[in-house]
Amino acid sequence: MACRWKRFALALAASQILGGVARAEDNVVTILSPADGDKIAASQPLKLDYEVKSGAAAHHVHLYVDDAEAATGHKLKGSFSAGPLKAGEHKVCVAPVNKNHTPIANRACITVTAQ
Repeated sequence: MACRWKRFALALAASQILGGVARAEDNVVTILSPADGDKIAASQPLKLDYEVKSGAAAHHVHLYVDDAEAATGHKLKGSFSAGPLKAGEHKVCVAPVNKNHTPIANRACITVTAQ
């Protein structure tokens, strides 16, 4: 009987942990380019292409570079230009938001290295 309770407790804990993890199909916004881990020229502006899943409740998107808001885009499929970025590694994210600028889903993030 104790073994059955242990298995139940483990299954419950796993479902709670995994339930909080975003799955790829839950992503509302996708960064189309550049790819995660790409190297970019530090002397050139970063061009980022994104797309919001059709049917999503997003009104617009916000671009973040190193956790600082860098731009707002009102198209649900489009591009941002940012930078040029200083040499080094940078975290770049796109967040889908509603009319009140409240995030409605997980951010899509990549890391790029400017050199």
